Amino acid sequence: MTWTADLHVLRWPSMGKTALLQRTVTRRNLIEGGIAAGALVALGGTVKAFAGEGDLLRPPGAQDEQSLLSLCIRCDRCRSACPTNAIGVGHLSDGIINARVPVMDFRSGFCDMCGGDFKCLAACPVAAIKPFDEHVDKIGMAAIDEDVCQLFGVSAHCNAPCIDSCTYGALSLDGNGRLHLDESACNGCGACENACPASSYGSYDATGRRGINVEPWKGGRA
Repeated sequence: MTWTADLHVLRWPSMGKTALLQRTVTRRNLIEGGIAAGALVALGGTVKAFAGEGDLLRPPGAQDEQSLLSLCIRCDRCRSACPTNAIGVGHLSDGIINARVPVMDFRSGFCDMCGGDFKCLAACPVAAIKPFDEHVDKIGMAAIDEDVCQLFGVSAHCNAPCIDSCTYGALSLDGNGRLHLDESACNGCGACENACPASSYGSYDATGRRGINVEPWKGGRA
């Protein structure tokens, strides 16, 4: 029995042209699939560049992300009006759509709700920031990072300034002397993150996180 090599495919005489055609089509499909996969990867990169990765913390009353992005004109008035410097702006690294849109910066300050006056809301000319009830709504939710929190064994020197900073009584020590969060009381004001000494200028460990960090809240109204 004899065989011949054709396009690197070993073909027995009994196979005929049909079998060879099937092998060629399969190879072409693989090439096309590779091109399509590459296009999807490129598209995914574009989407990430446009929308960014992950959610961002917004000023009180701006938790409706779709409404905020459609109304905000990037005028910067809310940031300028914030008396505690808790409002910053998004950067290109947060996604093109988030550039210059207000975000909370709890490394620079925290939200004290302006005593109920909400100066950021009053400064917004397009109603991108809505009325906010600090006892019902939440800016975000504090999250304890056990690997960084000094009350979870990293250091014995933390005097828990986050507990003293929380005016809502959301933080306490459990029976083992570890930090405990009452999520029902927390409204994401950022005072705890601002007060935490871990990864701050006085005790920087290059993680970029503190022992307690406020993250976007997905639970809706309390």
